[in-house]
Formats: sequence, C-alpha cells, structure tokens
Amino acid sequence: LLKEKQRCEKGHRIGYKCYLVYNSQEDYAGASRKCIERGGRMAMPRDRKEQEALADYVKSFFHPGNWPVWLGINDLRSEGLYLFDDGTRVTYFQWRKHFLSSQPDGGRRENCVAMSSDDGDWWDHYCDRSMNYMCEFDDRVAL
Repeated sequence: LLKEKQRCEKGHRIGYKCYLVYNSQEDYAGASRKCIERGGRMAMPRDRKEQEALADYVKSFFHPGNWPVWLGINDLRSEGLYLFDDGTRVTYFQWRKHFLSSQPDGGRRENCVAMSSDDGDWWDHYCDRSMNYMCEFDDRVAL
C-alpha cells in the first residue's frame, strides 16, 4: 500500500490509474516485462482525455528534449489491427499526421507504438528498438 502511494507521488494520476515514466532504455518486450514486474503494465491511453493528459505528463518529464516512450500498443498479431497489451482493440488513435512523415508507416516491420514526448503523437517503431517507457498502475488499492 505504501509503495503504491509513493509511486503515484512520483508519477501522474488520472482517475483510478497512476502513470510513471521510466527514464531507462528497453525494447518493447523488456519494457512490458519491467512494468509487469513492478505490478503494472505499459500505459494504454484509451481516449482523447487520457491521451492528452499522458502527453502533457511525458512532455513535462522530458522537456525540452524529445524522447519517445513505449506504449502498450502493437499490431504484432495482425498487420494494421492495433491491440492494447491486454488484448482489447485500440479505438482511439493519435498518429502523427504530417506531409513529410505520417504514421503508421512501417508496414510489417514496425509493429510497436511509442509516444513522442514533444507533441504526444504516436509513431510505429521496430519492437527491438530501445526506448524509455511508461507504466500504468491500478491505483484504487491506494485510496
């Protein structure tokens, strides 16, 4: 219980969830494993409100730099079908849209999703790329 409260003091609370960015580099599978070992899972923004709050948190964490963080989203099971790590289908997207580099653009090679810390946009990446990551924890037990 104390660990849960301390974790959210360092992180960011949205509703009954606590989010914490880890400034250490892991590939997608390693980041997922680290979140599970800590009692959570990789962050899975499910709607615009949650996405915007997480984007603000990540931006403030890394400001003024731009360091992407892994999210718990991938299309490993079926190309173009993005699922959260819990197996549910992603229905809200925040893909980068730009005339030079719109996302997703990796086809079958880039299957894991990261959030850019400067603008909160999502990019698809090679899953074996090392990046920072963000975990989410159910914070109801800490109330």
